[in-house]
Amino acid sequence: MNHRDRKRRNTAVAAGLLLSVTVLCGGAAAQDPEFRAMWVTRFEWPSSNPAVSQATIDDVMQDLAASNFNAVFFQVRGQADVLYPSPDEVWSPLIGGVDPGWDPLAYAIDAAHANGIEFHAYINTHTCWQSSSDTPPTNPDHLFFAHCNAADPAARDWLIHDVSGQPVQWHESDYVWIAPGVPEFQAYIRRQVLHVVENYDVDGVHFDRIRTPNSGFSYDPISLARFSDPQSNPNALDFSHWTRDQITRNVRDIYAEIAAVKPQLKVSAAVFPNSVTAPSSQHQEALVWAQTGGMDTLVPMMYFTGGAGSTWDTRLQQWLAGSGGRHVVAGQITTEGQSALLDQIGLTRLRGGEGNSIFSWGSFTLWAPYLAQVYQTPVALPAMAWKDTPATGIVYGYVTSGDGSSPVIDAQVTRSGSAYVGLATGDGFYSFLLVPPGTYTLTASHPGYGETVLPGVEVLAGEVTRRDIDLGVLLPPVIAEVSPDPDQAVVQHEYARQLILTQGTADSWIMLDGPPGASVDTTGRVSGWTPAGADAGQTFDFAVRASNATTSDDESWTVTVIDAPPCATISITDFEGFASGAQVLFNRPRFSGTTIGDLATEPDQAEVTDAVDAFSGDSCSVVRWRYLDTSPERWMRLTTFNADSVPNPTIQLDRPLRVRVRVDAGRFRLAVGVRETATTAELGADGGTSGSIEWIGAASDMDGAPQGVLVEANPGVWQTFLFDPLSDPIHSFTGDGALATVTNRGVFEHLAFSVVDTVGPLTVYIDDVDLLCGLPAFGDLNHDGDVGLDDYALFHDCRQGPGVTVAGACLEADSDGDADVDLGDAAALLAAFTDGN
Repeated sequence: MNHRDRKRRNTAVAAGLLLSVTVLCGGAAAQDPEFRAMWVTRFEWPSSNPAVSQATIDDVMQDLAASNFNAVFFQVRGQADVLYPSPDEVWSPLIGGVDPGWDPLAYAIDAAHANGIEFHAYINTHTCWQSSSDTPPTNPDHLFFAHCNAADPAARDWLIHDVSGQPVQWHESDYVWIAPGVPEFQAYIRRQVLHVVENYDVDGVHFDRIRTPNSGFSYDPISLARFSDPQSNPNALDFSHWTRDQITRNVRDIYAEIAAVKPQLKVSAAVFPNSVTAPSSQHQEALVWAQTGGMDTLVPMMYFTGGAGSTWDTRLQQWLAGSGGRHVVAGQITTEGQSALLDQIGLTRLRGGEGNSIFSWGSFTLWAPYLAQVYQTPVALPAMAWKDTPATGIVYGYVTSGDGSSPVIDAQVTRSGSAYVGLATGDGFYSFLLVPPGTYTLTASHPGYGETVLPGVEVLAGEVTRRDIDLGVLLPPVIAEVSPDPDQAVVQHEYARQLILTQGTADSWIMLDGPPGASVDTTGRVSGWTPAGADAGQTFDFAVRASNATTSDDESWTVTVIDAPPCATISITDFEGFASGAQVLFNRPRFSGTTIGDLATEPDQAEVTDAVDAFSGDSCSVVRWRYLDTSPERWMRLTTFNADSVPNPTIQLDRPLRVRVRVDAGRFRLAVGVRETATTAELGADGGTSGSIEWIGAASDMDGAPQGVLVEANPGVWQTFLFDPLSDPIHSFTGDGALATVTNRGVFEHLAFSVVDTVGPLTVYIDDVDLLCGLPAFGDLNHDGDVGLDDYALFHDCRQGPGVTVAGACLEADSDGDADVDLGDAAALLAAFTDGN
């Protein structure tokens, strides 16, 4: 008797004994149809000896069939090397690193089908290599050496980078991770998946590692450039949302091309277990993949114990509620133990899940208990109505230039009747999923090529329609005229001007004329010259050339140097002159998609009120919200993004922002979010919505929630908070942790309220949002330009005595920087007294 026969005999005997126990105790009711799967990793079956590999594959499939499993996630690609012949990738060292003389994938598929097992090719997508000893591959032809080698600046364009812009060679699970925002990679991984789909009789493809290691990646040069460009960020997303959207677009494109080749093939993914935090923490918005038609089955890896009413149960129900009707298969791990595993299968059935998958074959020993208690009889696989009786169609194609072969990367493609903007990826591929039957017009555009309109595109239910789009030849660059001309520069302030192309693209920018120090970078930004006092009243000539493969264009203008004008406080808004109930400056708390998941449904208010005494005048803004709980990652983003009134107010990046706040109960941490739009708008005017965001006043974050200044309740009292870009900490939200633009201007994008220990509901009043010329003198606690009795009253409220730490607005009353307010500070206040009040 061989090993497999002994294993099968032992399983049968044990199953008979356990079946008796199950009849007495009552097992989980069988579900039919049901998805019953197991993961088989690349570490469990390959060998350099073909006979050993084949015997293991046979064992896997026979084990699964004997215990009434009906599907397998069988890993064939782990780290940009493969376990099948590939035109692009090298053989895995796990099978010897060279052609083994047989096709393991084809053999495994045949073995699975011979045993009635549905075969899903298990593919890691965003990993380039793995080594516990941080050792590169030995094969010089490995993808690592072309795109993922941190040691080679010319060969790390696909490698993840951290928030400081540095390449990261090794990270989670000893993997080398790939940046999801690189179009060339997006096209590459789609091609690898399609090679398997087109050349093998697989029933499905199953993705893993389809994410970033965490939220701190990938700030690589390609991704940052694309994120900052409205052409490749058409919805002006923040960096976190843009990065997750890149993965989502890749998923949708892969699904569309699979549907064009094999529409019945199933697409699934192993995803992080928490559907609420994964979008921000791993840039993995798996529910969106399912909701928008890019995924058939989600397999959340819920590798922990828990029964009805537990976190495990809650998360399962969240997946089921948000999957848009697509399948949810609960992922489990053998280390949970027999009782927990079997109970969770029953709970999955009770909640309406399509089935379960267990990780993994090499450590699984519960064949008999499964057969006796949960998988007593074979069952069919669940049907997929969207595949069997589809109500929508798919449109895809390639956007190319005039020769028909050169892709136009980041060409925007729109479809009539839809607001969604498709983007052409590294090979020009674009897609639209879930398209209702009808006739549509497609429009493709790119500033380097112009626009092409394709009318009469007919879409039928269940059909995949291909429409390639030719955008013509590359247009010559045309630089927009500089206005005003002459421009102005201020003494002792660096001159900066962003040149813009009204047509075409530029491969290079050259400075033709300008004062010493002036230069132009690769984006058309002119900077580097700071006029001296002696330059006041003089005029300087500037000239710049933009070139591409077709031709070039020159732009000339003059700049007159002026003395610095006197500074004046700019009122962003005092909320006067607006009716009660009007939304001014801020949107409602739940407006921002970034933090809506951190907030309860109600209250949700941000509007003008005259129900309380304002700091000045008759009106202020009242904001009300409630956190879901006091988990440290909870925060509320009160954004000015395209608000009804006073939207996206422009601020100067070297001037303090002052906000008056009244908090009668509860506490939180407060920071300011500034969007680096590089606007040229007047201070206080709408400065736009495109650019990365930095936080002022937060030195760190807790799982994404900025840890700003602590705000304590002081009933009935208005507190004053200053956020100074020059002296306060700057922390990255979607940017690089440095607050700077070519125009020294940006937008007051939001106030960030981070949870401390109060769920709420919280009520905060806000008044008099001002841009100051500089920090007020010590003692001027109400910022009215003098130090008087009103300031002493505020000081008295802050005075707690020696050794009692103060926070928030009271820090301004601490003259000696010892973190308390005592008699020493009182003496300094008295010394600063003026004749004012």
